[in-house]
Amino acid sequence: MNWKLTERIVAGAVFVYATIVYLLTVAPTASFWDSGEFIAIANQLQVSHPPGAPFYMLVGRFFSMFVPDAFISLSVNMVSVLSSSLTVFLTHLIIVRLVREWQGAASEWTTGDRIVALAGGVIGALTYAVTDSFWFNAVEAEVYAFSMFFTAIVVWLIMKWSEQARQEEALLSGGQHPFGLAANRYLILIAYLFGLAIGVHLLNLLAVFFCALIFFFEEFDKEEWTTQQRIVGIGVAGVVSSIIFLSIYPVIIQKLPDWAGRSGVPVLFVLAIIAALCFGLYYTQQRRMQVANLIMLCVTTVLIGYSTYALIFIRSAADPPIDENDPENTEAIVSYLKREQYGETPILRGRSYNNATGTLAQREKLFPRRHSPDPNHMRVYSRYDSDGQFFWQYQINHMYFRYFGWNFIGRDSDIQEAAVITGFSSEDPYLRQTPSEQASRNAYFGLPLLLGLIGMFYHFMRDWRRAFSVMVLFLVSGVGIILYLNQTPMQPRERDYSYVASFFAFTLWVGIGGSGILQLLLDIFRERAEGVVSQAQRFSLIGVGALLFVAVPGWMLVENYDDHDRSGRYVAPDYAYNMLMSLADDAIIFTNGDNDTFPLWYLQEVEAVRRDVRVVNLSLLNTPWYVRQLKNQSSRDSAPLPISMPEARIADLNVVPHQPQDISIPVDLNQLFGDDELGLTLADTSMLESPMTWRLEGRPYSQDFNLLYGADQAALDIIATNAQQGWKRPVYFAVTVSPDGQLGLEDYFQLEGQAFRVVPIRHNEDLGRVVPGVTPERLKQFRFTNLDDPDVYYDENIRRMVDNYRNIFSHTAQSLADMGDAAGAREILDLVMEKVPFETIPGDVRSFILLARTYAAIGDEDTSTRLLNRAEPLVLHDLKRAQSTPAMDRAIQFFQMLQLAYLQDENFDAASTLTGRLAETLGDPSYSQTPEEMRRLYEAVLQAPPPSAP
Repeated sequence: MNWKLTERIVAGAVFVYATIVYLLTVAPTASFWDSGEFIAIANQLQVSHPPGAPFYMLVGRFFSMFVPDAFISLSVNMVSVLSSSLTVFLTHLIIVRLVREWQGAASEWTTGDRIVALAGGVIGALTYAVTDSFWFNAVEAEVYAFSMFFTAIVVWLIMKWSEQARQEEALLSGGQHPFGLAANRYLILIAYLFGLAIGVHLLNLLAVFFCALIFFFEEFDKEEWTTQQRIVGIGVAGVVSSIIFLSIYPVIIQKLPDWAGRSGVPVLFVLAIIAALCFGLYYTQQRRMQVANLIMLCVTTVLIGYSTYALIFIRSAADPPIDENDPENTEAIVSYLKREQYGETPILRGRSYNNATGTLAQREKLFPRRHSPDPNHMRVYSRYDSDGQFFWQYQINHMYFRYFGWNFIGRDSDIQEAAVITGFSSEDPYLRQTPSEQASRNAYFGLPLLLGLIGMFYHFMRDWRRAFSVMVLFLVSGVGIILYLNQTPMQPRERDYSYVASFFAFTLWVGIGGSGILQLLLDIFRERAEGVVSQAQRFSLIGVGALLFVAVPGWMLVENYDDHDRSGRYVAPDYAYNMLMSLADDAIIFTNGDNDTFPLWYLQEVEAVRRDVRVVNLSLLNTPWYVRQLKNQSSRDSAPLPISMPEARIADLNVVPHQPQDISIPVDLNQLFGDDELGLTLADTSMLESPMTWRLEGRPYSQDFNLLYGADQAALDIIATNAQQGWKRPVYFAVTVSPDGQLGLEDYFQLEGQAFRVVPIRHNEDLGRVVPGVTPERLKQFRFTNLDDPDVYYDENIRRMVDNYRNIFSHTAQSLADMGDAAGAREILDLVMEKVPFETIPGDVRSFILLARTYAAIGDEDTSTRLLNRAEPLVLHDLKRAQSTPAMDRAIQFFQMLQLAYLQDENFDAASTLTGRLAETLGDPSYSQTPEEMRRLYEAVLQAPPPSAP
């Protein structure tokens, strides 16, 4: 049998299998979070958030160059698809090579040995292909899939180097190869890949520790060494690998640009570096200094790979619309590479939370874990007795082992903070209203974990050196990242994608576990048959391997497929489209963060939609570089923004104390009356405030004063300057902007679809003033692609964002009903019920009640009652599951809202039934009330006359 061909066919089949899975589930367009930004910057070669991803950008640009505009986003998503398929392919090859390390020389391999190695490779690689976190990265435009490809290829190359170096050593002992340098070309290639990978993500650099250990065990470790000598040797290898790591990061990545800037002549500095490298290469080559020459070659290739970063600075100089951090000079470049925009995080030494004072201690301490000065974070810190407890319980257990469990044990749901499950316990049916919610529960019964643990123990038994190397990779890419990131509580999203390299290392043991079980079975066959394995026994090996495949990667594929299939999801670009189409011409819109900014950038830069609109991200507005860009640079069809701040003040933009005070801005009545979208006529002058005056409270901080963030100051300047220039540009806040960022302007908001327009008309509407002919018409042009398709999976983030549509439509319909336009209200309500049905997108209690009240307002009591009845299980479930005072308060508030809705409809029987269910839920019959008691409550509370004036 031609085993070499068989091995290639099996490896190819693994690649094809993974590719088909990812092609069937890849997102057809942009997703939420960073995906929209990466597609936009790749398509137009622009500058992403620091520290940038220039090589990813170049590859994405290459993929998108040869497709029609309609497929640009899909083509950039394909970078992740292909990267992930190649990673799975390499994972198979790595596992096979690790297994063969204990199987001896190729001349000794039997058919059974080959089956054992190939089966383990297939099981492990295809397990990794369908793990929760890796699959999530594989089907969207993100850097983590591409970064994992670099990690996998580096691991495979060092294994390949090990094999060839061993062969060369055998030749060297025979005197046929005097220098033994051929294998070192793999080390040079690895160094180059490290340099290239810097232009994707720094995650790949952690593989240097694995490479160093493999190099040490192959070149230096001796069988005759004592345990003490070996421990010292491993320690030295660890120190050397740390030096290599630190030489790349931060020295090459951050320090070299810094030194170039400090030199005063960056060009000469770069030329001097190039000259020094050339001289070093020439000198060490001429003097036959093999080790020194190898080091010089590796340093040179790292720098060559790292040179892709020149693209960032070249493109920034062209002032593209997306130009984050504006890294055009040396100081800005260093700031960009250091990610200074996100602040500094202490790792080994710094200030930490003091339980006695409830604040950050003034003195620094070692290993500070509770370092954030954010008051919200400090409230969480107070729940832990020490930094050590916070580290183990939150950073290690909650932010790593929970994610590890998601990938190898099971995941309860896609809701933030979801728990690990095995699948043996029953589930709460109230949590699964829709197919999407049902799909997000994935139970593997712990089988991948069990197989991985078997593989780990078996690997240490058969080849402890490489098992130890895999363990180091597992730890440094898991716990090591935890130590480095030093994460704060209350993360805005789950961070499991950061640890895919650690999960990759464990998956190697999953495959080795499969091989280990088959190896044990093979050894039993050999022992019983005196070394001869029959054809039937070989088929038995294949059968057991197939059973392991079905139980682990096969079952994981079945469980994970539905909630990793993004093939029908268009929510992010639709959400952005709906927001942009809500705006008047030449609008300025303030957005909150990544999820409501990056899709807008994507739509403007890739699909060329509404390029007249200027998107202003409030998070970035805290930074001087961004304010300068908005003030001085155009963006496509949008002129620079009206900002009056002088340059000196922009440079010093920071958080400042603020005493609540009244703010006034002028109003140009002639300009406003010419705007039909305000719904005003000359008879409506009494509605206008001129000047517009409101109280700016600031952000709460202490009893003495509040705060104004840099974004607050800049946004206020834009609004005021625009008003002084005659309100030339309409100003909006996205509906997703938190109340803290709205500058106290809520009473001047006019609802226009997915955005609030600032107009000088005061009102008391919670969701803004509704203008007939404007607000409804904006809503009618919204896109809701596939939101009514139950076969499309929508994760918790999407379900929550889409549910907000219902609040906007309900408020608009309620306002129309109050104005006497019941037909218009009915049209709006029926539209959202049809396009965003509860059967696909679940609602929270608030959306059920708002829709129910609005249907009641237009006289449709039947629909109103049905909606209220559907809200009951949610309210009772929240009351039953509430574990904290805030959760209980929120549940009680929703219960009261639901009860009030029944009473307002005079549905006393339903109100009574609700109290009976409450009594049953809480186990307290005193909560139950009769319909007559509900009637008396209605008469006493809702029909009571208002108190007389004193």
